[in-house]
Amino acid sequence: MNNTATPTPRNENGPRYAVVAQALIDEILSGRYPVGSNLPTENMLCKQFKISRHTTREAIRQLQELGLVTRRAGFGTTVKSDRLVQRYVHVGDTVSDLYQYAQDIVLRVTDTSDIETDAQAAALLGCKQGQRWLKLHGLRVRSGETLPISLTDIHIPHAYRQVQDDIENFGQPIYSLIQKRFGLELAEVRQQVSATTLQQHEAEALLADQGAPALRITRHYYSATSELFEISLNLYPAERFTYSNTLRVENTSLTP
Repeated sequence: MNNTATPTPRNENGPRYAVVAQALIDEILSGRYPVGSNLPTENMLCKQFKISRHTTREAIRQLQELGLVTRRAGFGTTVKSDRLVQRYVHVGDTVSDLYQYAQDIVLRVTDTSDIETDAQAAALLGCKQGQRWLKLHGLRVRSGETLPISLTDIHIPHAYRQVQDDIENFGQPIYSLIQKRFGLELAEVRQQVSATTLQQHEAEALLADQGAPALRITRHYYSATSELFEISLNLYPAERFTYSNTLRVENTSLTP
């Protein structure tokens, strides 16, 4: 006789996969499935919760996104952590929203260098070849925390490199520091978002798994005179960051 009791989920009103995911989360956090142990197989979970294989896989995917488990063919689902990874959710569609995001995040600069863009670097940065830049390399973390949110490279035109001395004490976004120091007016931020995976050196810096999914967000900051005065390259582990914005429909109907 099987005496294993099906745990009672805390939320019975959501989608079935979410209810099952919450039950498994509770079991992991309670220590029933310690780090390094395997969760029950798909077949066992299907029987335990009376759900389909598709629902089981979706529930496990939720746990993967939270950084609690990993899945490998032939090895099953292994508990990776018994602590929930806090995911940073950035919501907004204006420059002021971007400013607020930067206010909540600390940039820890680990390396600085002067570079001159060759053809490859110019293509990567989306700028002209032969330009001179101050490059700041570091990690972004939430205030008061240690787990990195992103691996960041910031490029500042050589003419504005003096801001380097004030970055740590300014407490505001670097583009804002450049504006105040040199009298520029930010007019536009162009942003590109792409999916990628973490290379070994990136994963090591971010305390993440090599090959894990990630978001690469590149931002170009332009002044009112169309001068490009900052470029930032940001790499976010997918499980730690969500970007959300709102697209509004313009009223294009013609009045009869």
